[in-house]
Amino acid sequence: MDLRSGIEFIRRQEKELVLFNLAPSSSVPEKLRELFQSQNVRIETARTASGYPEVAVLSRADKVLAVVEITLLQELTANPPTGAGGFGIADAEFEPILRHLKETTFSSYSKEQLLYASREIEDRARRVGRGTIHAGFQRLSIMAEQEHVYRDVARRGVSVHAYGQPDTESPDFGPAQIHTTDAAEITETWFVIFDGGGDDCQKSALLAEKQSNGWFGIWTYDEVIVDELSAYLLDTYVDPPGDTQLSGQ
Repeated sequence: MDLRSGIEFIRRQEKELVLFNLAPSSSVPEKLRELFQSQNVRIETARTASGYPEVAVLSRADKVLAVVEITLLQELTANPPTGAGGFGIADAEFEPILRHLKETTFSSYSKEQLLYASREIEDRARRVGRGTIHAGFQRLSIMAEQEHVYRDVARRGVSVHAYGQPDTESPDFGPAQIHTTDAAEITETWFVIFDGGGDDCQKSALLAEKQSNGWFGIWTYDEVIVDELSAYLLDTYVDPPGDTQLSGQ
């Protein structure tokens, strides 16, 4: 799984929640968009010819996942779950809909959210103090802005591989390895991938790409996806003979 196909794979998993026959003044759609803003679900509204019934249908490309009454979603937006991640121990009454939205993978168009996710992954690596983290910055000039972060991660015992187009001299990442390349998937994406350091529960990855209206990105704690992305980077940029590597001092 290369970087772009990883993003596209997650994009194809997007679910759709269609709210049928809501009153025109209903605030439920907007409240649900806010509640599920990173859950990789699209909220739409529609009307049937008869204007009945008032139901919500959650589906993905291959099947319908749930059909619930609008009243349940009204209760959900009025009393959102308070457990871990917003969808935790307090959501039993909403299980018919929420069990399909409890994900290990999330998406966002918000650069602020993506930055937060990248920092969380870097902090995971720092706390674990072992394993391998891959970070793509598009260009070395952008990479230099994160010098203090990745020098610290590397000195904690994590193997750091950083990637970027050589538009300036390589920054000093200490014991990290910097891989320079003009490959489009490196120059046009932003990623932070941590292999967990031997702990599947710590595996995490952020992948994002620049679009005409800003960034679209995903972050995931799915160990299979993280393993595939880590293996791809190692096989493509780290292990092959002839890969340009500059080791920090």
